[in-house]
Amino acid sequence: MSESPIPPLDWSKRLIYLGLASFFFLLAIVGILMPIMPATPFLLVTSYFLVRSFPKLNDLLLKAPYFGPILYDWEVRKGMRTSVKLQAIATVIVGWAISIWLFPIPDWALILMGVVLVAIVVVISFVPAPHDPEKDS
Repeated sequence: MSESPIPPLDWSKRLIYLGLASFFFLLAIVGILMPIMPATPFLLVTSYFLVRSFPKLNDLLLKAPYFGPILYDWEVRKGMRTSVKLQAIATVIVGWAISIWLFPIPDWALILMGVVLVAIVVVISFVPAPHDPEKDS
């Protein structure tokens, strides 16, 4: 998708970016497996570092069956599908509920977690729906 040449970075910086991309990709995998952590933000950060260090690896990520459509919508279509928004919101709520159920959490922490949960839901709900870039041309 990017079709651009590798940015003019020295190899040490490119390797640091690749390491960061790998770290955030692992966090995205954990986010898929655990309902407490959303995967999408980590995928976006992964893509950020790959575009700047190894664009061909980012192209592979964009073509991946699970991750590709989410990243394509964000990078090219500038938005997030309703189904992805609902999945992200449900993941955050389920993670919060599991935390309450499994762990003895003080009241002040429950309130703080609730405020953060509401903020996350509001932010996700205001992300625009993807648009068709061909219609904008």
